[in-house]
Amino acid sequence: MTARIRNGLAGLLAAPILWLPRVGWACAVCSAGRDDETRVAFILTTALLTFLPLGMIAGLLLWLRRRARRLEADSAPRPRAAARRQEPKRLAPVSPASSSL
Repeated sequence: MTARIRNGLAGLLAAPILWLPRVGWACAVCSAGRDDETRVAFILTTALLTFLPLGMIAGLLLWLRRRARRLEADSAPRPRAAARRQEPKRLAPVSPASSSL
């Protein structure tokens, strides 16, 4: 695309904004001071959009921390259920007469 065509397209896209100034005034901040209900809604929405990502990041970090601790606990050697030392089972001696070779 040449620069001339690109500039022409940019002009065509910008022209409606210049022809319709009311569209340019239709922003969220322009009507914020008109009534108290709208102002409160904007403040609450701003607070929500500020703290929602922070809460999501905090939740992700908490989940990662719990997951790491759980994996660490699963990979650590576990103590045996019986704290006392168990003797290995001894086999009964085999007499040469009972063996059939």
